[in-house]
Amino acid sequence: MTLSQRLVMTPSLLQKIELLTLNQLELSELMTQELIKNPFLEEVPDGGDVDGNRDGPQEQEADEKKDDSFDDFDYEYFFGEYLAPSYQVREYEPAEDRPTFEVFLSSTASLIDHLNWQLNLLEIPEAIHEIADYIVGNINEDGYLRISVEEIAGSLGVEEEEVENALEVVQTLDPLGVGARDLQECLLLQIRGLGLQDTLAERLVEEHLTLIEKKKYKEITRLAGCELSEIGEALKTLRRLSPRPGQQYNNRDPVYIRPDVHICKVDGEYQIMMNDDGLPQLRLNRAYRRLLLEGSNVSKDTKSYIKERFRSALELIRSIDQRQKTIYRVCKAIVARQGEFLEKGRLHMKPMLIKDIASELEVHPSTISRVVANKYSHTAQGVIELRKFFTVGVESSDGENVSTVHVKEKIRKIIDEEDAEKPLSDQRISKALSSEGIHITRRTVAKYRDQMRIPGSRERKTTLLQ
Repeated sequence: MTLSQRLVMTPSLLQKIELLTLNQLELSELMTQELIKNPFLEEVPDGGDVDGNRDGPQEQEADEKKDDSFDDFDYEYFFGEYLAPSYQVREYEPAEDRPTFEVFLSSTASLIDHLNWQLNLLEIPEAIHEIADYIVGNINEDGYLRISVEEIAGSLGVEEEEVENALEVVQTLDPLGVGARDLQECLLLQIRGLGLQDTLAERLVEEHLTLIEKKKYKEITRLAGCELSEIGEALKTLRRLSPRPGQQYNNRDPVYIRPDVHICKVDGEYQIMMNDDGLPQLRLNRAYRRLLLEGSNVSKDTKSYIKERFRSALELIRSIDQRQKTIYRVCKAIVARQGEFLEKGRLHMKPMLIKDIASELEVHPSTISRVVANKYSHTAQGVIELRKFFTVGVESSDGENVSTVHVKEKIRKIIDEEDAEKPLSDQRISKALSSEGIHITRRTVAKYRDQMRIPGSRERKTTLLQ
C-alpha cells in the first residue's frame, strides 16, 4: 500500500467548469433538461419570487403548518415514477382524427431532391431513367459528377454510349452546369444553356481557360487575335456564371447567435447587463423542501434520494449564479480596457491578453478562456464574440503597444485609398506604416493581408478587363 496525493475534481467543480463553457442557448437547454429531471427544481412564474418566499414569515409558517404536513402529502403521486423498480411506460392513445407529428415537419430540398424531382417529370426510356438516377446519386454538393462514364457503365453493366445519353439528360436539368465533370465543361454547359454559343466567351473557355486563371490577358489577345476591350466584355459574361452551380440548393442550417451580454452606454458610462431572456428562472420547490424537513416517516432509501436531488438542485442554482457573476466580472474588465474601441471603432482596439485579465481578477487563465469561448456581446460596434477583444500588440515608435486589429485596419485603409491602376506592394505598405510609427516587415504585411483575404498587388491591379 502507498500513500499519495492527487488533485481530484469534485462533481461540483466539474459542473461549474461545464457551465462556464456554455453559451446562452446551450445553458437554456441544460436548465430545461434539469427542470425535467429534478423534482426539486421549478421555474419561477412571471412576477414570482426566485426564492419562493412571496408571503411574509408569519403567513409562510401558518401555510406550512396547515397544508404541508407529510401525512397529508400525496407522496406516491409525486415520487412513484422516480422510485419505481423499473421503467414504466405511460399509456397514450392518440386520437384517430389527429394529424401525425410528421405532417408539421418541413425540410429544405437538397440538390439531389431537386434533380430527382425534375428527372421524374421527364418522359424518357426506363433504361435511361435508371442510369440517370444513378448519375444523380453520384453528383456532389457543388453539382459536379465525380465518377467517370466508364465506372458507371461497369457498375451498371451497360454500354458507355447509354451512360453518355443519360448524362446528357442530367446536364439539361436545373441548375445550369449540373452534372459537369470539370470546370470547363460546367462553364460551357452554362454558356450554351444561356444561348451564347459561338461567342468569344465560349471560345475563351474552350481554348484559353488556363490563361484566364493566370490572368495573362495580353497573351490571350495575341492568341485569340482580338482587342483587349473585347476580352474584357467576354470576361464580364464569364463572371456571371457559377463555378459551383449546386451550392444554391445546399442550404446549411443557420447558426443562431444570442448575445450573452449587452454592453450599452447609460448616462455617459458603459453598463453591463446579462441577457437572461429565454433563460428559465429556477428556484427550489417549496413543497419538496418541506417534505425534506418533515419526512421523518420516510424510508432510508427515499430520504437518501430526496437529499441527493436537493443537493443537486441547490448546487446547480449556485453554479449558474457563479457563472453569471464570473462572466460579468470578465466583461467589466474588458470594458474598462476597451472603452475607446466601444466608443470609436476598430482603429482604437487596444492589445489585451487573457493572462492580463486573469491576473487582474486573480483567477486562472483557463477560466478566462472558458468564459470568452463561444459567447457574444451586443455593443454599439455590433455583436462581437468576447474572444475578439483579446489581441496581441505591435510596438510603435513611441514605445506604445498597438493592437494587431488596429494595424490590419490601417493596412485595409491604405489599400482602399491606393491608385487602383497602380496598387501598392507589401513593401510599400510597410514603408507607409513606418511613416505612421508602426514598424512591421513586408512578410508581416503579407500575413495580415492574407488573414483579411485581400489579394496581392498583382491581383488588385485594375485594368480595362474589370
